Amino acid sequence: MRRCPVCGQGRLFRAWVRMAPRCPRCGLVFGRVPGQWLGSWFINICVAQTAVVLVLLLGVSFTWPDPPMLAVSVGAAVAAVAVPFAFFPWSRTLWLAIDLAMRPLDFHDGVAPGFELEADLDQLRRDSDGGHGRAA
Repeated sequence: MRRCPVCGQGRLFRAWVRMAPRCPRCGLVFGRVPGQWLGSWFINICVAQTAVVLVLLLGVSFTWPDPPMLAVSVGAAVAAVAVPFAFFPWSRTLWLAIDLAMRPLDFHDGVAPGFELEADLDQLRRDSDGGHGRAA
């Protein structure tokens, strides 16, 4: 959806392929670890390969028994270039959500107060009242 997985803020991209370093609303740092974006590249490549295979299969199957292979090949080449570029912002934000599910927020992620997970807030409350279970 091209939104922050923590707060739902949109407008995370300064240009189509230039993402802000952190969420303007909650402050989530998008590059949480080195190599953060390898997963988004993988998603993008899988979507592009799927598009290319679909163009090839549909192009050949709808024109069988005499498929125009030059036209089908050009269509597949266009899909191989256009789809990764068009899908880029979605692959980035989708990977952010997947990464957040695999590695939940840490106190070092720089998320602004009010956007912590409920379990984190409960733990903070227990820690602040000495573990007696009373709300701080």
